[in-house]
Amino acid sequence: MEGPSLVLLVEQLKPFVKKKILDAQGVAPVNLDGIASGSLKAAKSWGKHLLLVFDKTIVRIHFLMFGSYRINAKIERDPKLTLKFAEGTVNFYSCAVKEISKEEFKAYDWTIDLMAKEWDEKIVVKRLRAQPDAMICDLLMDQEIFPGLGNIIKNEVMFLRRLQPEVRLKELSNKEQLALVRESRAYCFQFYEWKKIDQLKRNWKIFRKRKCPECRAALSIRKTGFGQRVSFFCTECQLGTSLPLPEIKVKPSKPRQWIRTPRKPAHEERV
Repeated sequence: MEGPSLVLLVEQLKPFVKKKILDAQGVAPVNLDGIASGSLKAAKSWGKHLLLVFDKTIVRIHFLMFGSYRINAKIERDPKLTLKFAEGTVNFYSCAVKEISKEEFKAYDWTIDLMAKEWDEKIVVKRLRAQPDAMICDLLMDQEIFPGLGNIIKNEVMFLRRLQPEVRLKELSNKEQLALVRESRAYCFQFYEWKKIDQLKRNWKIFRKRKCPECRAALSIRKTGFGQRVSFFCTECQLGTSLPLPEIKVKPSKPRQWIRTPRKPAHEERV
């Protein structure tokens, strides 16, 4: 689950914030009795981490590759953590659940979180340029530079910047590196807007596609970089280095206007 999806989850948890927890269950190695004896004080997201602040403890949830959640619904699987409120029930599945200290919580650096208002472009660019020999596909997935950015956003951003995945950062000019950083943040907000109206997959340009949306050539689909995550790219349009620098907006433009479809509150896509 990528960063923008976590922001949406936090929004869906707002009705439960500052509400008393009636019961806490699950197989996660956390203090269930301590959680159940208080309330949910806050719900926050940082990158791919969901942070739940309770009266007596703080819990970090990472949804890994196949994690999911349900609100007022269940699936045929044992939940890692279930929180029961008078207002409803929240179930977390196939995820890593861990208690963290107050010091660990305070150590989160919000200046690099792609969805945070505290995000600082200069800090992110500095971290990026500290790895000149790294491949673009690995840098985009580096959670110490782009927390919250996952494989979907990686592929879409590389296509938008016309970059092949195994290009080294040092092959890009300073302006191209800056454009990569800004494009990554802008696409995260676009991802959020599309997912909010259930139009995310409809707007993928290259992820999980077979042909290039522009030249219609067959895409190259293979594992790339040190991380060996799957990349989708066009060898005709993504020529190695990026296109001339366009005007990049930090905030994305409004998404295309599709017919709004009702969102099922109990369902969450694993993206």
